[in-house]
Amino acid sequence: MKLNSLPRIRLANLPTPLQELPNLTRALKGPRILVKRDDLTGLAFGGNKTRKLEYLMGEAVQQKADCIVTHAGFHSNWLTQTAAAARKLGMKIALIKTGPHDGYDPDEYDGNHLLHFLSGASMKVVRPEKVAAAVEEKAAELKAAGHRPFILREMGSTPPGVAGYINFFIELTAQIADLGLPVNYLVHTTGAGGTQAGLIIGAKAFHTGIKVIASTSGSRTVAEQTPKVFNLIQESLKFMDMDVKVGMEDVVIYDHYAEGYGYATEKKAEAVRMLAELEGLFLDPVYTASSMACLIDLARKGFFKKDDVVVFLHTGGSAALFAYKEPLRAFGQGKKAPWTIPPWSPDRQ
Repeated sequence: MKLNSLPRIRLANLPTPLQELPNLTRALKGPRILVKRDDLTGLAFGGNKTRKLEYLMGEAVQQKADCIVTHAGFHSNWLTQTAAAARKLGMKIALIKTGPHDGYDPDEYDGNHLLHFLSGASMKVVRPEKVAAAVEEKAAELKAAGHRPFILREMGSTPPGVAGYINFFIELTAQIADLGLPVNYLVHTTGAGGTQAGLIIGAKAFHTGIKVIASTSGSRTVAEQTPKVFNLIQESLKFMDMDVKVGMEDVVIYDHYAEGYGYATEKKAEAVRMLAELEGLFLDPVYTASSMACLIDLARKGFFKKDDVVVFLHTGGSAALFAYKEPLRAFGQGKKAPWTIPPWSPDRQ
């Protein structure tokens, strides 16, 4: 197994805490719920991408890169953490962002977009169909100027990035052993697929018996996301020379809670407010709100047994709350939200 021999740059504050959510547990009448605080990884405002970036930036440093080029959605936490990692390592950062039209530039800078601006990142906003070409053009431009660009693709959901969440299970296994907890489920949000792929491999490789459940971020349906994650698992196992058997049935995904990528929905707004009111824990309205809405719904429907132990993975991104202030306020006041599809979404044309 090559996991321990991969190039790695330490960027995260690890281990992240594993904490009880007693008020949520009582409100849902079981199961026992804990949260794994990967929003406290310590890079920028924290999040799951930091674990991936330790391996991805390790590879970039090994190749003597002096600038990073990557892409994602307009308010992406991946872009925030990548920009922070690049700056921490003394590199330039170029972000290709998707928006409703080429050159989209809102009057008000907030959420993750403000953080991208403050990091001094070079930013270009294009329609999704132009992203691939824009990334290559930017890398070529930097190379022509004498730089050594390194492209981070798929929001870090490549085999080196997957390694971050295989390694995560070593940490989690030690924590649950210290607590004497027989954890049954881990619930999280799946987007580009790298976190889910690493979690499934880690759960299997270390014989935890934990079932990994994912809710989509809204970018793909179950039918689209399942083979994508499964193929990434197989690619990652081969890359890391791991003999772990994973079947398609191990890729468990729900797609009922997001409606579309970044959409403001009542289910997600309820999850955000419920965790804030019950536990003083702030979720983000794109990723963690979706998987918490899933966990809440499954608990209410009796999917979990009362004596089950469920770990919720908080993957960060809470800075996005500020960009969603209008619909979150409306939902909280029982009013109609001013929008469901964000103004910065490519679905707005």
